Amino acid sequence: MPPRRFDGEELRIARRKTGMSQAQLAKGLGLTAHVTVANWENGKRFPSAEKLGGIAAILGVDVDRLFPREGPCDLLDLRCDAGYTQTAVAQKVEGLSRFDLGDAEGGRRRLASGLIEPLSRLYGVGREALEAAQDRSFPGPPTSSWKPQSLAEKLTDMASNAFPGDPASEALSNAVTAKTGTRLTAAQVEELLAGRSPEDVFAGGTAEVVLTAIAAALDVPRLSLEGRAGAEGRVLADLRYLAAQHDIALLASGDNRLSPAMLAVLADLVPPAAK
Repeated sequence: MPPRRFDGEELRIARRKTGMSQAQLAKGLGLTAHVTVANWENGKRFPSAEKLGGIAAILGVDVDRLFPREGPCDLLDLRCDAGYTQTAVAQKVEGLSRFDLGDAEGGRRRLASGLIEPLSRLYGVGREALEAAQDRSFPGPPTSSWKPQSLAEKLTDMASNAFPGDPASEALSNAVTAKTGTRLTAAQVEELLAGRSPEDVFAGGTAEVVLTAIAAALDVPRLSLEGRAGAEGRVLADLRYLAAQHDIALLASGDNRLSPAMLAVLADLVPPAAK
């Protein structure tokens, strides 16, 4: 993605040319205080990409002149230029989840063909322009086979894919609270992303509850947040539990393979469509 370039001083110049105060610009953007605009102009903070188009529109300046970008748009660019978050788009386009949109923007899975037309209307572009932007979101095959291993690496990777362009700590904490009702602060997410163990971050045995909520918010299996050893241990514990519940042997006699009775139980658990 060729991101737009933001220069706080250029924003200040453009605002002053209109005679508009920082407070007036903030109000036009739906912000509660002018300090946010002041921080942008002083270079202390940067507005999210979704706000750049709105800023330019309020100031009556062409967005490409105030916040120039080199190169054509991809899907993420189109959404940001239209001023929508992934969640807002999912609410407006029937049949589209923010995870599907995130996968398309991240070059992992293309949008269903039936979503192209309504999405192009929402973004205010033609169908061909949106399809071209989607093509640019899918570069060549990755050159690295690296896969995240630690919880911090996995959360960083998943959050960046689910909430591209948004601060991972705030986006993930908000998603967990909104979807599951579990209270998770941005500061706690920051600690997890920094490599602290869940047991150290969450007291009183709540680590498992929070990790389950995080998995639900990211729409991934709980096991995906485990390392290989942890995942294998959880699966083995579940198999032993099933064997005890059905009063059968877990392993075949004198063998390291699952017993026929255990295989039969597992076969009954698998939905027919998934077999």
